Amino acid sequence: MRMNEGRIGWAEGISVSALTLFSCGVFALDPSFAYENGNLTYLSIPLSMLVSLLPVLFIVGSMKKTGSRDLASHMRKTMGGVLAPAAALPLVAALVYCAARPLINFTEVLHRLVYDGVSYPAILSFVIPVTVFIAWKGFESIGRLAVIFTGFIALSVAAAAISAAPSFETYRLYPLYSGGTGSFVSFTASETLMFIPPLAALTVCGSGLNGAENAGKTAAVSAAAAAFAACAVQLAIGLVYPYRVLSGLLMPLYRINFLSLAQSYALRLDKLFIMVWLNGAVISAAYCIYAASRLFAGTFAMRDVTPAVAALSAALLFTVMFGVLRDFASVSRVDSAVKKYGWLAAAAPAVLAIPRFRRREKE
Repeated sequence: MRMNEGRIGWAEGISVSALTLFSCGVFALDPSFAYENGNLTYLSIPLSMLVSLLPVLFIVGSMKKTGSRDLASHMRKTMGGVLAPAAALPLVAALVYCAARPLINFTEVLHRLVYDGVSYPAILSFVIPVTVFIAWKGFESIGRLAVIFTGFIALSVAAAAISAAPSFETYRLYPLYSGGTGSFVSFTASETLMFIPPLAALTVCGSGLNGAENAGKTAAVSAAAAAFAACAVQLAIGLVYPYRVLSGLLMPLYRINFLSLAQSYALRLDKLFIMVWLNGAVISAAYCIYAASRLFAGTFAMRDVTPAVAALSAALLFTVMFGVLRDFASVSRVDSAVKKYGWLAAAAPAVLAIPRFRRREKE
């Protein structure tokens, strides 16, 4: 079998998972949706990450009961060879979406603010092939790359946030939230679409992490680390911009560089930072595409992951192009529906495993 999985340790597993969660929680937000009723993203995003950990821990517990080392084999054991592929497809689609969301925003930023006048296809012609190549190389290669780049990304994010410190004002955090508790809960639940799949991907690649137990521990540590980092960054952003400004500001972490760098010796650091963060988004996308391909190949009993990587990479390209055209009304409606209800697809494998899991427990 050619699944290109390999073996990685704690550092690689935590790095790739936390990096993907952070990319989805900071770089993939739709500002018009996230800041519609105020700014509590520094609470809702970390809370959503921790809530997303619960169904993943449930899957890990179920996998330990059946003795499965990866999610695909577990689903085939508990659901059978016919139902398992159908149950896996929602998570496969959610992983492709999680791969696409940060790339959509980065493509927009590069198009509008960095390479003015350069078309979307021209930008993606450099981004997508690299993503596909890394995904094809497999889980071990993705983990090694994540370890290398996580430190650079952490330093650049910290430098960007600290550079805006003179502009911090606590009054910009008010009003805290005008949408009420129901709106806050609804937004927090909707954001689990971005966080359940990257955490569940660790169970998909459980063999590469030496079993389900290690996958569960890696998920818990990476969720806690990413929640802390996202909370700090979103709070810094909220101290710089009021929510009415944020609602129309794409990727505000990149924009806060303009506050201090315009009259600084570090004039071009903003361009360096965006490229470092783009590398992180590419690694995160490759991780999601590989995990989706591994799950697809495993549940359909394929012996080679390469065809699945090729097919899902094409789906990634289509999704990114679809996303950058969201000014069209039909695209905007689809995007809005996915944001509100897509988390149901991400949680589907955990929900579908409940009946069989209970039955086996009784046996």
